Amino acid sequence: MQQKSPRAKPPPSSTGAEIRWLLLFLGIFIVITYCMLRFVVPLHFNDRIAVMISAILSGVIWILARGASIKRA
Repeated sequence: MQQKSPRAKPPPSSTGAEIRWLLLFLGIFIVITYCMLRFVVPLHFNDRIAVMISAILSGVIWILARGASIKRA
């Protein structure tokens, strides 16, 4: 009988799952970038900085969402 160790790695995810994660990241990035360019840039700073900040925020949200889904599985 095979016994799984308590710290076994999760199985690698499929290509479809990775594409869904990519689409989630792009969706988050588009929404945050739109909001930043629409509401923040006219008041405070350059649009390039807003896009950079939205990319960082999207990456952090994506990492947290992926980590939460792995812990749930």
